[in-house]
Amino acid sequence: MSFADRLRAWFKGEPKRSAPSPSTEKSSRSSTRELSEFVDSRPGVEAYLEPKTALYSTTVLLIAADGEYLRRPIGGPQQAASFCEKHDIPLYDARKVGYPRRMRDYERGKPQRGIGLEELPPWPGDEPGPPPPPADGSDDRAPGPDDTDGGPGDEGTPPDATGR
Repeated sequence: MSFADRLRAWFKGEPKRSAPSPSTEKSSRSSTRELSEFVDSRPGVEAYLEPKTALYSTTVLLIAADGEYLRRPIGGPQQAASFCEKHDIPLYDARKVGYPRRMRDYERGKPQRGIGLEELPPWPGDEPGPPPPPADGSDDRAPGPDDTDGGPGDEGTPPDATGR
């Protein structure tokens, strides 16, 4: 329905909409099939539930790992939850968590930048020399004869040169 049609209807006193627009229709088999195809064909897909508004029905926004996305109407939160459970993907509430940056970057045409192995710091075990001390200050080695643990029979006196 174009703007002129709505204006003409308003002057005649007709209701605001004579037929729902495609964006406000409930989820159909074709939109559910499109959502399934998107999930099956892309890695790292997450789902975002978008609430019903005055113009649009409840929708699901699927975002792939590279930021590509697909938005389709869905019957409601329960149908979205069952769809995500069936496809084993996480479902987030878009009102609470917002949208990921990779979606905005994809819209702007920015390529996803991953971190290469050459950019990572060396693994702790790969550095030459003795291993670094533990972070919590504990000593991982077994107690030796020179260690005093303050246990029974140890009065806190250090052993003399003969080891007694």
